[in-house]
Amino acid sequence: MRQLKYIYTAAVFLFLFSCKNTEMVEDLDGNIYHTAKIGKQIWMVENLKVTRFNNGDSIRKFKSNSDWKHVNQAGYSFYNNDTVFIKDYGFLYNYNCLQDVRGIAPKGWRIPTEEDLRELESFVNSNSIGIFLKEKGNSHWLPSDAVGNNATGFTALPGGYRDDEGAFYMLRSNGYYWSTNGSFEFYNWSDRMFQAFADIRRDSVFKRYGFSIKCIKEE
Repeated sequence: MRQLKYIYTAAVFLFLFSCKNTEMVEDLDGNIYHTAKIGKQIWMVENLKVTRFNNGDSIRKFKSNSDWKHVNQAGYSFYNNDTVFIKDYGFLYNYNCLQDVRGIAPKGWRIPTEEDLRELESFVNSNSIGIFLKEKGNSHWLPSDAVGNNATGFTALPGGYRDDEGAFYMLRSNGYYWSTNGSFEFYNWSDRMFQAFADIRRDSVFKRYGFSIKCIKEE
């Protein structure tokens, strides 16, 4: 057991050496995002909370459940329609935002692909990848045995999601992030990262779900 603890501690120090904060990036609304270099990738630390596309057009904010459910348009909301959650968790965007040609990621940044996620997993190279990607401690996460150390600086947070009917779920328990064709998730009780919740190619209903966005820098 002592040897395993030593190996785990050594791995954490290796990450702290390999993963460092780099530049900061600003969106059109003036929000500032820190970044983390993880292997050859650079990720945004904070969740996206921009209200405009890159051409300056406003992204529609859907507050009512009816609009969220029926309007086939790019849009966003925030958990429980309560602004108190924006600072920590950012916005929840529907899939139309990702597909809009006007672009939602800041210039030079993009939505992560499945290939990006595989590269991230390969760099961390651990069955407990979630531990290294989750925010350190339980400031936002519900208590569990799978407490993050955030050695990578990725800072995954449990911002929950909005479903196709407009209801909000899982704040402080689960964190759901968009990829180009689906989502990747973190659960408070698990030390893993999952890619099985929302597969747009399999079920188009997920296009109306609202997930967080964490952008990756273009190479």
